Amino acid sequence: MQVIRAIAMSALLCATALAQGFPWEIFKPRTLKEVLSITTKAVRPDDSMFLAQNQLESKVEVVFTGKSRPITDARKSFVHTWVGMLRSDQKGYAELYEREYLYKEGEAEHWLPTSKPITKYFDKELKPGDKMDIYLISIGAYRSEGRIDCVLLVEEFQKKPA
Repeated sequence: MQVIRAIAMSALLCATALAQGFPWEIFKPRTLKEVLSITTKAVRPDDSMFLAQNQLESKVEVVFTGKSRPITDARKSFVHTWVGMLRSDQKGYAELYEREYLYKEGEAEHWLPTSKPITKYFDKELKPGDKMDIYLISIGAYRSEGRIDCVLLVEEFQKKPA
């Protein structure tokens, strides 16, 4: 029997962001490889889904590729589940994540759901190949086709100086 594990968490991040601006200081420098490893290790062998208590607020340096696509149905469903269980007081939060953007860390490529309000600045501020810091949270992971798919949500960005 597959177990769905949900651990309660606070909505402090979003509440702080709405009340006082974005909470840059809570995001710790990490690599995507680190965040993915930590999230993957949190998934037990009998879990079909893991909703994270520790969101691993992370500041990650990546390269902008300029490529985007609609969020996959499985990820969209996972985000809606996470919001429904752990952020039910924040109507519309899941709808902020309609597209995934392709980011590069070294040679590795990662499609990450990216908040719609920040993507409107991408065309104005970024071009493919630009280095940027993305500010993301890990909301958990689910099993899909025999592998673990970690869901990391990009909430903010800053272009790195050239």
